[in-house]
Amino acid sequence: MAQPKVSIVLPVYNEAEIIETVIRDFYEKVIKKYPNSELIVAEDGSTDNTKEILARLEKEMPMKLVMGKERKGYRRGVTDALLLATGDYVFFCDTDNTHDPADVFKLLDKMEGNDLVTGVKLERNDPAYRILFSRAYNLMIYFIFGIWLTDINAGFKMMRREVIQKAVVKNHSLKYGFSTEIVIRAKYAGCRIAGVPVSHFARETGFAGIFAARKMPEVVISQLKGLVSLRVEMWRNG
Repeated sequence: MAQPKVSIVLPVYNEAEIIETVIRDFYEKVIKKYPNSELIVAEDGSTDNTKEILARLEKEMPMKLVMGKERKGYRRGVTDALLLATGDYVFFCDTDNTHDPADVFKLLDKMEGNDLVTGVKLERNDPAYRILFSRAYNLMIYFIFGIWLTDINAGFKMMRREVIQKAVVKNHSLKYGFSTEIVIRAKYAGCRIAGVPVSHFARETGFAGIFAARKMPEVVISQLKGLVSLRVEMWRNG
């Protein structure tokens, strides 16, 4: 059986402090070890010197680099990046240096018999309030949609390319749950879904501001409204 082609898609925005480390890590641990792969780096209008770093790296290693003149936002940026993939399997990961690229192979091993595989953080190195929120959120998804994954919103996923059309491009309901909505839409489209334990490291630079403690009430209200809207849509569509 021919080795499936794998697209590694890395969306990037304002990660000048760590992006070179992340790109080189993926290149050494995945691209060089899996010949039938491609590296796609989609930059989304960064305002620091991320663009300059990526332009230099493009000259040193094979990659498909797409630069954004202005900020699209996470959902559109990642969706557009995934649509560039040509692989049988498409992987994407947040570029905050909190994951081990070698774990891509754990997801790849699980793809046989599944359409979408998501990483599940073994030991989550996040603030306590985010861990508690995540636990409550995962339970909520289970009660509303009947889907049980202990880390459904993890930004470390691999899918068959056809799932992009079935789930990703239709993603619009959850402002703070892009990865969650992919799983829900994929499940309702009849896709087979699995979770695989992966490593997780504390973020050493930058800050995931949208999940700051002061913003959590806004996040919770937005997610609740989005989940209700998504549930109604899934119900109407059968």
